[in-house]
Amino acid sequence: LSELNNSWLDLMYTELGLVDNLVSLGDALWPAVPLLVWIIAAFEGLYLLQGRDEDALRPATEFLNSLLAPVMQSRNSGSVAMTQALGLAKAPLDSFHTALYDSLDRFQSGFDRNQKYMLLAVLVIVLVSELPPFFGKALLVLGLLWLVGLTILAWRSGEGPLGELRRLSPHGRESPIGSWVLFLSVLVFLLLFVEWLPVAEVENHDFIKALQVSNVLTTLAIFTLMAFALNLHTGVTGMVNFGIIFFVGVGAITVGLLTAPKDLHGYDWPVFWAVVAAVLISAGFGWLLAYPTARLRMDYFAIVTISLGEIARVLLMGEPLLRAGSWGSAIGISRYKLPLKDWWFCGSGEHLSEAGGLLSSDECRGVVGIGSPAEKLGRSDIPVLDDRGGVIDGELLYEATWFSMDLGEPAPYMMVLAIIGVVSLILIWWLLETLLKSPWGRILRSIREDEEVAQHHGHDVLTHKAASLALGAGIAAFAGALWAWKLTGFQPSFMAPAKSTFLVWAAFIVGGAANNKGMVVGAFIIVLMEFVFNVLVAGQGSSDLPLHETAAKIDQLFEWLVTGRDLWFWPHTTPIETFLLLAALGLLINKSAMVELGFSGVAVFMATYLLLGERSIDESFVGGSILANMAYVKVFLVGCLILLSLKYNARGILPEVPVRPPRPTEGDAE
Repeated sequence: LSELNNSWLDLMYTELGLVDNLVSLGDALWPAVPLLVWIIAAFEGLYLLQGRDEDALRPATEFLNSLLAPVMQSRNSGSVAMTQALGLAKAPLDSFHTALYDSLDRFQSGFDRNQKYMLLAVLVIVLVSELPPFFGKALLVLGLLWLVGLTILAWRSGEGPLGELRRLSPHGRESPIGSWVLFLSVLVFLLLFVEWLPVAEVENHDFIKALQVSNVLTTLAIFTLMAFALNLHTGVTGMVNFGIIFFVGVGAITVGLLTAPKDLHGYDWPVFWAVVAAVLISAGFGWLLAYPTARLRMDYFAIVTISLGEIARVLLMGEPLLRAGSWGSAIGISRYKLPLKDWWFCGSGEHLSEAGGLLSSDECRGVVGIGSPAEKLGRSDIPVLDDRGGVIDGELLYEATWFSMDLGEPAPYMMVLAIIGVVSLILIWWLLETLLKSPWGRILRSIREDEEVAQHHGHDVLTHKAASLALGAGIAAFAGALWAWKLTGFQPSFMAPAKSTFLVWAAFIVGGAANNKGMVVGAFIIVLMEFVFNVLVAGQGSSDLPLHETAAKIDQLFEWLVTGRDLWFWPHTTPIETFLLLAALGLLINKSAMVELGFSGVAVFMATYLLLGERSIDESFVGGSILANMAYVKVFLVGCLILLSLKYNARGILPEVPVRPPRPTEGDAE
């Protein structure tokens, strides 16, 4: 132990000495650099007065060149030697690459000729093999859908189905039909993933599953609407907006304050008019934002929008006027009205308690036989009870209908929010598509490409930017209202960038800029990652909960990255050796990106190996078990998803589909 402490102390002294040297170097450089600049300026002025057209730094540069000449000569010699050495292996590699790509071309042509049989083979393999339940079901459903679709194409054209699909979508996913085919395929896969998401095997399993699916759909609607707003601002109009959470916060705060009870510092407005006010106020902020930032471009506009989001968060934290729902002055907003909650649990009639007062929605939820929509949807048959609460045999108050879900209790209120969110998402999507296909949308795209050219053609750039900001801000405000209803009460932390802006930008980048279908897919992927990691966090602590084995595998992978111990599928190989193999494979198949990734990984793990020691691991994991923090793993994976998308698929899963408006006919032109 004393040796470890001494080595740790020596390392600290080394670091302190390095910092002291850097500080001393800075103290020396700070007066020296301005003095050198003044001296050079004095020489330049002297040369100008003397009429000498010479470079004052020429003697210094010649001296440095003479010092660096041997180094450059050695570098060039080494480069030539390395090129000659690699030239010996270049010919075999080129022949290998040619043979590899010829084989891939032959495989593709063979697949085109036998595509129906290949799809049938995939379906047979899925049916007879022991795949994991989700992947087997997803492959089966997608395979059947693709088989039916390709069969219809083959029947219509009389040619190969994939050939007909290529004819209908010559530019792949950038063609209208190709974009829709890919979108629907990914959407079906993600919906099947939602259906697969596990929950604990408890008595009310069906109710928990319904609550989980409703929660996923509500969160999906919130983040998709936020992504729609960001896409309108950044993807279509070209304004880099890192402050979309500002408009979301305006919507949430406005709805919360206006619908909170008057005796709790609110205004007791109806929910509908509060939403209208929130959308209009946020749209007004968006319109006004365009004028003071009219001359700002790209990064400078982004800095302003970042500051707006932080201003809203800090105001919600410190401003007493932005607090409601509590008797004291607690930070945040709570106890505001929720749309349709009373109708959902109490029905359309009024129900009195034993004391003579109206039952609240929470009290109605526990009343059996109240006949509310939640009860009719959640329960099966609702029996008639006697005075003692017993069931009268053979008598039913309500009989189960075709839409009853048999959850064992009233359906969760989250289902109402899911319906509101999905319907609103579809309507807003349709509105945006209609607007973006109009001349107004084409003007926004022209502003994105070149503002000066758009202005030269007579378009009012500032007004169109303001309208774009206002429309996107209104959509974001509605997303904020939906978010507030989902939370039922919120603190300033819900506006934290890691929980909002970062995730929305991830959906925007992964999905595909300037394509609203991409926003749906990107938001769906990010939301599912959130829910999967919530299940993993629970499963990490108990072997009885779902995904416990998956969490254990993630912990083992994390331990391998930290210590280099054996993996269950990759024994006796450290991370450095793995990245070296990746780089070698990239050289073998002529993939420069793979080579770059391999050598980058080697550099990172070599640096951590040299700079960090066993003591750093012991101090970080006090209990002795090296476990991954799933919250950090989630953020890490989202960041990796963004980086990989930017590097290998910069336009996203569903890139923008260029559309040329139809040419007017002769009669239309007149």
